[in-house]
This record gives sequence, structure tokens and C-alpha cells, in this order.
Amino acid sequence: MRFEDTKFACIDFETTGFSPKSSRAIELAIVDVQHGEIGDSWTSLLNPGPDCDIGAEHIHGINSNWVSDAPSFSDVAGDIYARLDGSVIVAHNVSFDLGFLYAEMDRCGCLPRGLLFPNWDSRKASVYAPITPPTRKLSDVADAFGIDIANAHQALDDTYAVAEIVAAITPLWVMISYLIIYFPRRVSLSLVDFSNCALVKGITWDSFRC
Repeated sequence: MRFEDTKFACIDFETTGFSPKSSRAIELAIVDVQHGEIGDSWTSLLNPGPDCDIGAEHIHGINSNWVSDAPSFSDVAGDIYARLDGSVIVAHNVSFDLGFLYAEMDRCGCLPRGLLFPNWDSRKASVYAPITPPTRKLSDVADAFGIDIANAHQALDDTYAVAEIVAAITPLWVMISYLIIYFPRRVSLSLVDFSNCALVKGITWDSFRC
């Protein structure tokens, strides 16, 4: 597969806490990006169960009444897997979101043995921004790209911001990959180092390590 044909699935979880082992997912959003264009989106509240504390409502804005009628993760796990399969998962602090994805899939018995989604952390996009963001927080990185987040900490809004970041830097990634392939002796040392990451060598089932 050529890099420019890679499909990215940008995701964001809202959760009851920080630990995938003891906390639960209560909302998930997925937005596709391919060829530098934002595609389909999907989002759902998730019912963590009747005995689960909803967590920091003042941050995620989700109350227990909202999730009481929502599907459980297991109810929509098949749809989620189908949307993510074959894509590179992108999230801001991707290890957090992957932790909850794997934990929720494991709880409902739908985590294939040895499954590893290829992934990339959009915090790394800060080095490609037109201006240097003061921090690598999503709001700061998005602002550096001229992207406005209407409702921060709402899963779909945050995910669209990540998708817009991916769409914005895709042309640069493609250009760098072609420079390395066709002009390997003319690129700078920094680009040679960049070529050693999976991002421009092709998609593998390991995390990108740029």
C-alpha cells in the first residue's frame, strides 16, 4: 500500500477515569481520514453498567441519565472493530485511548489474540505546525494549525480536531516519503532519520516510533 492511500481512523474516548483496568469508556467517536480528506464519522455514548460511577461530569459533560439508555460497548463492538480494521489509529495521547479500546474489547470477549492496531500520536504533529504551540495539548496544537475546537472534551469535537490535523499534515508526509524514496542522497540527515520510522516506510502492526 502506498502511504498516501493509508486510511486513518481518528478516535477519542471519554471515560469515567484514567485507568483502563478500573475505569470504563462512556463515549467514543471515530472520524476517518484518507488522501488528506475527512470522511465518515461515528459516535456513541456507551453504557458502563448500572453500578459504575460516571466520573468527572464537569470535564466530559456526560451524566448518568444520558448513558442509561445508551448501548454497552459489547453492543457496538462489532461496528467499532469493522470501522477500525485496516486503519491506522490516531489519537491525542494515543496510548490512553488504545488502553481503553483494548480493555473494553477484552471485557466483552472480542479482542483477537495478539491484536495490535498500527497507531500514531497526534501530539507529534506539533513539530509540523505553522507556528510552535506552547504545549502539546490538543487545544494548543489545533490552534497552531488554525483549527477551532467548538466543545473541548466532547468526543466528536476532539476527534474532528485530530482528523483536521491529520488532513493538514498528510501532504507533508507524502512529500517527505517521496523525497526519501527518489532522492535519498539529497535529503538532510534529519529527513534520513525520519525515514527510519514506520510512517514513511509502510504500515506495520507496531506503533509508529517517530
